Amino acid sequence: MSEITHDTETQVVDPHDEHDDQFSFVGRTFSVPVYTRVFALLGIITVIEVAISQVFERSPVLIFIMLVLAATKAGLVVWFYMHLNKDSRIFLACLLIPVILVVLAVLFLSIVPAGGYS
Repeated sequence: MSEITHDTETQVVDPHDEHDDQFSFVGRTFSVPVYTRVFALLGIITVIEVAISQVFERSPVLIFIMLVLAATKAGLVVWFYMHLNKDSRIFLACLLIPVILVVLAVLFLSIVPAGGYS
């Protein structure tokens, strides 16, 4: 008869291995869990947005700053909470190509005169 062998050394995989207690960002390693750190960073950016909107009058520079802060927050959410950092780069391209096209379209439409061409 044929001999049946059993693998007695099975590895137990911890489902929380990818959620380690430290992470690296811009070359520094932090001992705080990733999601806690990102959550705190999102909160700090939100407080900065609210403070800026209450202190300064609305101007094109303020709107640009607020858009940059909002894009930063959206990027953090997509990168960490939606796990884009661990997915295939094709998903990043599927996200960024339409965003770039929209930004180019808005920039193009912003140079068109309000009254149209005459």
